[in-house]
Amino acid sequence: MKPEYEGSPVCDWNQDASKILTILDQTSCSGSIISGECPDENPSSKSSEIMTLMAVEWAKQYYSMIWSPNPSHSATGIELDQPVDITEFDEQRSRIVSQLFQMLNIAGEIAWNKIDAVLGSYLQSHQNLLELIEPKKIIQDTCHLYRETIEAYAQYEYPSRLSVLVGREIISIRRKYFQIHVVFLAVLAMEFNYVGKILLDWIPLKSRSIFLLYFKAVEDYLHAPIAEVHALAATQKADSEALIAVQQLLSQTTTIAHNVYNRVCHLHPGYRSISGNLANSMVHYSSIRDVELFQIYLCLCALEGSLRPVQEELFPMCVILYPRLNVSWELVQDMLNSLLWELYYSLSPENYKVFLPYIHTITEIFSDQVVY
Repeated sequence: MKPEYEGSPVCDWNQDASKILTILDQTSCSGSIISGECPDENPSSKSSEIMTLMAVEWAKQYYSMIWSPNPSHSATGIELDQPVDITEFDEQRSRIVSQLFQMLNIAGEIAWNKIDAVLGSYLQSHQNLLELIEPKKIIQDTCHLYRETIEAYAQYEYPSRLSVLVGREIISIRRKYFQIHVVFLAVLAMEFNYVGKILLDWIPLKSRSIFLLYFKAVEDYLHAPIAEVHALAATQKADSEALIAVQQLLSQTTTIAHNVYNRVCHLHPGYRSISGNLANSMVHYSSIRDVELFQIYLCLCALEGSLRPVQEELFPMCVILYPRLNVSWELVQDMLNSLLWELYYSLSPENYKVFLPYIHTITEIFSDQVVY
């Protein structure tokens, strides 16, 4: 029997951390973080239990460190899923390209001011990070990627070609900032996102849907570890369970993300982040991107066979950014719960089992016992 999906949230976030372990050993899920019947038959082993418990304890410590009151203890109607003719609105393209090139540096400065407004207090309380920040360099790197993106747009290159045209540069820039500190990766992603939103505001409304495809193609590579997933996938044997599961999930990430987004909108009809309500076109875009991001990290975890990507990248970025962007933990928790069920409905039972230990552990990492 499949679980009830519609109606009130099915996740009970106040259960003890150990309760999730029943899901990993039993077909009955009484007392687990999911109420009702468990969407699995016999998921995992003792190693999964240990992974979950250790990850939850680590997440608690990291969250406390970031949000400690003592700094010394702290370390537009755009439809993306519709087919778009990139030659549409051709008569405006040269003018749009010229305007974007002229305004790019200004957009970079404006975007940095917005980042400073969001993260300024955090960086001020972490002098070691503040000393490493080079705003001009971050703006330069972001503007460079946008120049390449705008040039591809001007030359009628398909957005999918950007992974070939600037993929290596994106990967290099992403790794450069991550090696300094994970917060720099978050700052770079924010700068790119803010610049993109500013540029989109300067583009005529009817042309935005086309340029957004180019913007998204680059942001996906910059924001998510897609290149790392591809590199790891290339090292797997053809019959690898992880590879087969990742291939199925990657083919459905956007569809799953839209379903999760719709579910979260149903659960939080009046919700507003710092950027607006969930119905806002760019909030919609960012929300879909973030649900896709969690799925990409699930793929990376499955291919690595560990939670390292979540512990070193995803969780720290979320803890630093989400509260400052007015993204509530309750919304994140409902998103993860919805994602778990979407994976259950979308993947084969064998492939679902590959991701189950990781999605359950990530769910616990973001539960009320850790983030609040």
